[in-house]
Amino acid sequence: MIAAALCLALAQAAQGHGPAPGARAAIAGLAGFQSVSTIDYGTVRNRFTATYVFPDRTRWHFDNPAGKVRQHQFYYRHGEQLFAMENSASHRLADEQSDSLLRQMELRRAVMLWPDGFAWEAREPGTQTAVAHADSCCRERPLGTLVAHLANGRPSRVEVRDEQGQTRETLTVREWQEVNGRSWPRVLVVAGEGVGFTETVESLETQIHYLDLFFLPPDQRAIPKGATSSSQVLSNDLVAVSYVPRDLPAGATWDEAVATTRGWILAANEAGKGNGQTFDPVPTIEVGPEGKPVRAWLRLKEPSPTPAEGLTNRNERPGLILALPALAEVGSAALAQLRAAVPPRSKAGVPYLRFHNRPVLPVELVLPLEPAE
Repeated sequence: MIAAALCLALAQAAQGHGPAPGARAAIAGLAGFQSVSTIDYGTVRNRFTATYVFPDRTRWHFDNPAGKVRQHQFYYRHGEQLFAMENSASHRLADEQSDSLLRQMELRRAVMLWPDGFAWEAREPGTQTAVAHADSCCRERPLGTLVAHLANGRPSRVEVRDEQGQTRETLTVREWQEVNGRSWPRVLVVAGEGVGFTETVESLETQIHYLDLFFLPPDQRAIPKGATSSSQVLSNDLVAVSYVPRDLPAGATWDEAVATTRGWILAANEAGKGNGQTFDPVPTIEVGPEGKPVRAWLRLKEPSPTPAEGLTNRNERPGLILALPALAEVGSAALAQLRAAVPPRSKAGVPYLRFHNRPVLPVELVLPLEPAE
């Protein structure tokens, strides 16, 4: 009786979360995961980053690192809210668009976490099924059915069917890998309505910590009204980076810091010709508490999927950006303006700037956001 009463109380509490995400809850001891994959369409290879924080926060990012024009496509799940964003403007998904994306997101969660996170039931020999819900937290509003076809106790193929029984998307697992004591898919074939590609998981992390606002598009993130000149501060997603940190000479001016960093980048690109390493030509410089240059970040043009000696890796994360007309504008006042715009339940990370070759607003002062806890 006590256990039943406790379960009822927990269920009632969970049902009260409304459209916002439910309380974070680990699955099989995991708060979530982030995978970075190469997706091969046959004629082009792109990158796909999937981030899940359980039960109902998801962020998908597709981009084309080798494209002549860099394009980004994002899909966000923030509780019951789902958004799509291509390059800069987002729009909210509703009705069948929302349900279709949720089925795809839940299908991937089911395959990646097998057998955890869903109430699987044995049906025909070698087959198990589970209900996919729009509300993953409380398992409410059924969206359809997941059907797993097993081989040697693991799924060789999992499909998601809508409520009419029609298969909407299928993930076939060609190869598995062991990461931190768990089996995870490594090579997948994705097939669905107008979609088909082979995916190879290049890296996988389970020790992740992300703010809730990471699962909202930047143009849906509120900047505190009390922030001074907050209209000049933009919320944005910061790309994943791999860089070599190098301390700048003590007391260097900003002009000296930029010139020194450019020289280091040129030397690093010359030295990297033999091993294929290419560094971003745009100077990236860490900013100290008083707005002075501290160290250069020699950024690879494309982040390394796995940690390498001498490299510091930073995952995609939310941040604030303040565009400035000149290096002379960088200082404690500009940093204070950014810090005043830090949203609740988050804290300021280490600020840095990017110096571009453009006549208008060449300086981007960037403040990463981190969980406050």
